[in-house]
Amino acid sequence: MKKKIYWLIPFLILGLFLTGCSRNKVYGTVVISSEKYNQVQTDKKYVNQLLKSLEKFDSEKPETAQNIYSAVNKLNKEASKNMTKQDKKKLRELLITNDKSIKNIIKNAYQNHYGFDDDLSGSISTEFYKVIHLIINPITKQSANRKKVYNQFIKDTKAQQKLNNVGTTQ
Repeated sequence: MKKKIYWLIPFLILGLFLTGCSRNKVYGTVVISSEKYNQVQTDKKYVNQLLKSLEKFDSEKPETAQNIYSAVNKLNKEASKNMTKQDKKKLRELLITNDKSIKNIIKNAYQNHYGFDDDLSGSISTEFYKVIHLIINPITKQSANRKKVYNQFIKDTKAQQKLNNVGTTQ
């Protein structure tokens, strides 16, 4: 009987360890629930799609603008899932409805056949970083942890580098 118990103890410890690992994940040195970790991964996917579309934008090709509009709409839909009503509204304004929203900046550039310059890229970057801050808000309540998650998110998506390349294909 004692031999059976000695054999079961390592498996019990291993089972408890694996159960503990599956509940919480670490992102940006911050421990978050697996649900919030999955949300971060989903948000990164849609942010990367938007960045990729922005890099390929050409004011002479309507399909590039349509790709950006589609990416903006998907990001708005997916990222707003766990947000408060106020944050959802702010996100929608930053992405779609506001005059300075990413979608309207692109729409204006496309309609007027503007090439991308530093002012236009800067406008998109400003709104983009505000969007990322809003996306990170529901992940953790502590501002120090939000900053860590934000920095890791920016690093993982290579946002700074990709935003510098916006419109360089023209």
